[in-house]
Amino acid sequence: MKILLFFVMIAVIGIIFLRPIKQHFADLFPDQASREEKQFVGTVSGQNPRVQEIQQMLKDLKFYSRSLDGKMGPQTRKALEAFQRKNNISVTGKADSKTLTELRKQIAARAKDIRPIVKKKDVAAQKVSYNIKTIQSLLKNAGFYKGEIDGKMGPETVRAIKQFQRSKNLKESGVINVKTWEELKKYESGR
Repeated sequence: MKILLFFVMIAVIGIIFLRPIKQHFADLFPDQASREEKQFVGTVSGQNPRVQEIQQMLKDLKFYSRSLDGKMGPQTRKALEAFQRKNNISVTGKADSKTLTELRKQIAARAKDIRPIVKKKDVAAQKVSYNIKTIQSLLKNAGFYKGEIDGKMGPETVRAIKQFQRSKNLKESGVINVKTWEELKKYESGR
């Protein structure tokens, strides 16, 4: 009985201490997918605009249905895994180069028609599915975006959207909704 209790205690202690040690070694010696994710996305331990961009792409492609919080949580990982599985990419749950390339390729194919896709009932409050490069270009035409048109929903793009919304007396959300899109598309010809 004492021997059994001894082995149970060793097992419990082993689980308690080995799990953090395993994570520590995984952080010290990341796999290829983790290295690529860090290279292309940056840190994923907190809120990250690039993660929010990935969530938006996954949502546009119907793999993600949660809020766009910019956090690489379990739901975002599951959505990445589902996307990878469907597209015959090695299933890692990481935003590696192959996954990001395929996501962007599919979004670009959908974005040929840049008209917004309005969802649900309250048209004015709804988010719109959009091409980020198009948004950046229109914001630049309107004089609000000074950065490079890179297709990334970074802090500079969000700041420009908020400034544009403020100038048009719209709710300052930093998110493109129908009212913002209607105002913004007036700058398509660079007026």
